[in-house]
Amino acid sequence: MNSKHDVLIIGGGPIGLSCAYYLLKAGRKVTILDANEIGKGSGSGNAGHIVPSHIIPLAAPGVVTSALKWMLNPAHSPFGLKIRADLKYISWLIQFAAACNEANVARALEPMKNLGQLSADNFAQMIAEEKFDCHYQTTGFLNLYKNQAAFEEGKHEADFMQKYGIPVSVYERNQIADVEPAVRDDVLGGVHFTGDAHLNPAIFLGLLGKHVRAMGAQVYEHTAVTGFASAGGKVRVVKTGTGEFEAQQVILAAGAWSPIVARDLRLKIPVQPARGYSLTASAIQNMPRQALILGDRRVAVSPFGNLLRVTGRLEVGEYSATPNPRWIARLEEFAREYIRLDEKLDIKETWAGLRPVTPDGMPIIGRSPHHSNLTVATGHAMLGLSLGPGTGQVVAELVNGRETAIDLTPFGMERF
Repeated sequence: MNSKHDVLIIGGGPIGLSCAYYLLKAGRKVTILDANEIGKGSGSGNAGHIVPSHIIPLAAPGVVTSALKWMLNPAHSPFGLKIRADLKYISWLIQFAAACNEANVARALEPMKNLGQLSADNFAQMIAEEKFDCHYQTTGFLNLYKNQAAFEEGKHEADFMQKYGIPVSVYERNQIADVEPAVRDDVLGGVHFTGDAHLNPAIFLGLLGKHVRAMGAQVYEHTAVTGFASAGGKVRVVKTGTGEFEAQQVILAAGAWSPIVARDLRLKIPVQPARGYSLTASAIQNMPRQALILGDRRVAVSPFGNLLRVTGRLEVGEYSATPNPRWIARLEEFAREYIRLDEKLDIKETWAGLRPVTPDGMPIIGRSPHHSNLTVATGHAMLGLSLGPGTGQVVAELVNGRETAIDLTPFGMERF
């Protein structure tokens, strides 16, 4: 089988499906290839947070120190590191450590803010226009604190964010229970990013997948890309186990798998997998009013109608997506420290997924420097869902030769 296509998207997660949606709206014909099923990958089990407040990249001052401290207490650390003798991986770790500085944060703030806000606006518009019923709530995102030093740091961050136009409220101990009745008595306070939102990512991605099919997208599931043939500065053929595809334009949006998928293309895509975990339980008696982050534990809690999801952990460097039962149990323990859970949770689902992380903590969005018809959109770390619709819009604009809604220069792979 050798078939000719207009725009071929590799990857059917939040980024690939968002690209498909905006390209179809612009009148392009779209084909999606996914190694498994669209909308069922790493994006489906995450916290579902839409966080334009997340303008500080993963590589920031203090991260290396915190990571080393956490690694001395592996049983309770929100961070894990797989040690393996692989030159690309070791090089990535060195680059990441080198990027944990003020200059990297200063470089990232404006582009991350622009992409995050575009994406949040696009979520609101898409969900309203397409009438997606996915427990979308614009109740903000509340950081809870039990440790005074961490709370002071949270307040400092809130001041910093306000300077960048991020709406935020700070609640002291005597106010926090009114804002979030689910908290335990020893929670000292909270920082509330009131412009944020959340939704059930599995339902949203399922609806978006159905919708792009209804709009005319051709979808090939269980169709892993095995290689490429390039000539004359273009990708000429995309090879899969079931046949070859030719396309006018190719978009690589394969998440953590992007560097492996693209190995034939000799591109610099320094992305490593970072595994995260979640457990999803039936609704509890004291359901939180908004999405939460539990202070030092770095654990996210999301209410989705009749479900509650607890998400956490960042394990860099391992391609396995099998949940570690010990860490699933620990997520529940951490949640119990901050909020009033029922005596016994009715757990419906446990999950592990891989987030694609770049050394500077910013996504890669842009044209391939070596192929005029290839666009790369990956490396969104823990913000793949949150930044999906914004990325989808700018990729569609890029592919169609239009001016992009935001400047994509800071996201280009040339920076590596």
